[in-house]
Parts: sequence; C-alpha cells; structure tokens
Amino acid sequence: MRKKILIIYATAGIGHKKASMAVKKAYDEMALPDVEVTLIDALDYTNDFFKWAYLQAYLLLVNKLPMFWALSYYLTDCPLVGLIVSKIRRLNNWANSKKLVKYLLDTKPNVILSTHFFASEVIADLKTQGMVNSKLITIITDYRTHSWWLGEGTDTYIVASEDAKRELECRKVDPSKIMVTGIPVEPIFSKPLDRAKIFKTTNLRDDLFTILVIGGGFGVGPIEAITRVIAQIPKDIQMVVVCGHNDELVKKMEKLKGDLKLNMKVLGFIDNVYEYMEIADILISKSGGITVSESLAKCVPMVIISPILGQETGNSNFLIKNGAAIKVKKLDDLKTALEDLLASPYKIEKMKDSIKAIRKPNAAYDAARIAYESR
Repeated sequence: MRKKILIIYATAGIGHKKASMAVKKAYDEMALPDVEVTLIDALDYTNDFFKWAYLQAYLLLVNKLPMFWALSYYLTDCPLVGLIVSKIRRLNNWANSKKLVKYLLDTKPNVILSTHFFASEVIADLKTQGMVNSKLITIITDYRTHSWWLGEGTDTYIVASEDAKRELECRKVDPSKIMVTGIPVEPIFSKPLDRAKIFKTTNLRDDLFTILVIGGGFGVGPIEAITRVIAQIPKDIQMVVVCGHNDELVKKMEKLKGDLKLNMKVLGFIDNVYEYMEIADILISKSGGITVSESLAKCVPMVIISPILGQETGNSNFLIKNGAAIKVKKLDDLKTALEDLLASPYKIEKMKDSIKAIRKPNAAYDAARIAYESR
C-alpha cells in the first residue's frame, strides 16, 4: 500500500514555501518505494480575500510597522496573552479554511509535513477533534521557537538546532516528539559546485572579493542604502544584489549601478541563489530562517543588518552566539565592519570554521526520511 505524504506550506513569506519545496525535491531524488508525495499551499484552500489579507497583513507589519509586529510576536508568546489570541486565531482559521478541511478529509494523507503554523494549527485542531488521523509533522522554520507552532495534535516537531529543542522542552513538549535536523534547504545546497564554472557563466571575476546582498523573496530591507555604503569602500570588490520579486527595486538598483559606476550585478527573483552563495565571500542579508540555513549549508559568513524584530532576531542571535555571523546595528557601522573583514581574512575563515560546526545541509533528506518512516 502506497504511503500518501502531504507537504503543506503557506505563502506568508517565501521561506515556508522554499522549505516545503526542499523536502519535495529530496523525495524526488531519493526515489523511495511505495510513496506518493503531494505539495500544496494551504492558502489556496481558503477564500480569496483571506489569502490576500493574510499575506498583505504580514508584509505591512514587517515592512511598515515592525515595532507593532515585534510587540505582537512577543506578546502572543506569553502564556496568558497567547492563550486568548490563539482561541481567536483558531476560530478565524476554522472559518476560512473549510476548503482545506474538505481536501484533507477527501485525500486522507497518511503523513502531513507542515512548514507553516497556520496549516499546523488547523490540522492539529482537526486531529484533536478526531476528524483527521494523519501523522502531523511540523517543521519550525526559524531558530527560535514560538507558541503559535505548538498544537496538541502534533506528533513530531522538526527543529533547527539543539537550542530550539531545549526551548520546546521548556514549553513542556515531550522530548521524544522533537527531532533536530536543521531547516530544510534544497538538496543542491549540500553539494559542492564548480566555482570556476560559476564565475564564468555569471560573468563575475574570480580575483575580486565578492559581496552578495539579498533582500529576501520580496526584496525588502535597506538594499539601496547598503549598496551606497559598500560603494564607499576604497577596494576592488564586486557585488551581486538579489532584489527578489521587487521589480521597482531592480530598476532603482540598475540606475544606482550606472550613477555610481559600480561593479555590481543586479538580479530579480532567481532560482539559482546557491550558485552565487558558492562564490560569495560574504552575504549581507536579513536573517530569515531559510536564508540563514542556505548560507550555513554553503558555508558563507553573514553580515546581518535590520533583522525583523521577533523571529529574525532569534535567528541572528543563534548565528552570533555560534560565531557564524556579525550583526550591524546601524548602516553607519556597515562600512567599518566590511573594511575590517577585508583587512582581516582570517576572521572570515574563523567564521567559516564556526559554520562547519553547526550547519545541517542534509536537513531536507532527514525530514523526508522521518516522514517516510513514521508509523
């Protein structure tokens, strides 16, 4: 009898989708017998307004109202406030996810791998009501845990690190339910690539210090300001700036490149970021869970700037604690930090050694195997 595995995410941020796709690609490579794997976006099974509002509300909070986002993030992680808010949130989820419930009841997956707390909450509630019998495995896609990931009906939690495991144990989660695999990234991030070939195909020079700047899937953050700071460094360097789905930012950066005569490659959304991480000496980015995990898999030290207060702060704290990144509090300090790294290559090598001690490049395979072997 074929085992039916459902991988489910929600497109509130690109990272949750990327983690799900990574596990799906791991299954494709592993070619396990007697398994049927399906990948869906939970928000596709809600009403159109809810899907639109869910994403837009998230983007509004993290981009325009970050302090309000931080306040809501930490308050909802307090037991009393979290309990009250979770009841309201669950009622709202239930009212808007009837198509998702029908899909689950019709398809009856044996195992569900969820990379977003919205889907995990809905499915965990269905399980506690006896409506669904699937094994529910929740993959927490940040290095810090939060109460909104937790649900009585969850069978297994997959977490990024031993620190995250200890956090869940402090939240009274049974240790036998917690598996430390790392956050899934595409299998190709675990494979060594031909650097010389990449330099050639990307038209980049292999004799220059290469700085990769990533604004996430939506191209958020002070990318233009970061670029202006880097342009002040009096050394031969080259930049690659990834703007994600932000077409307006691509236009701005192309203009800036011409105005300042920068040695810079400007890209929109790309599906081969692993190639640029392979050749990058430093990555400047926000500290989203997937970006962090991809950089660790590729052994690229990070300079973190403007992390989103909340989950990204937890991610950056994990990296800094383990010597895998440095955090710049103000743009004014970025130039000094980069000049220090350029003048002290041994510091970059030390960061790479630290990364090797904590990275988990095979997380997608491990998560896939856990779901496949679950009973």
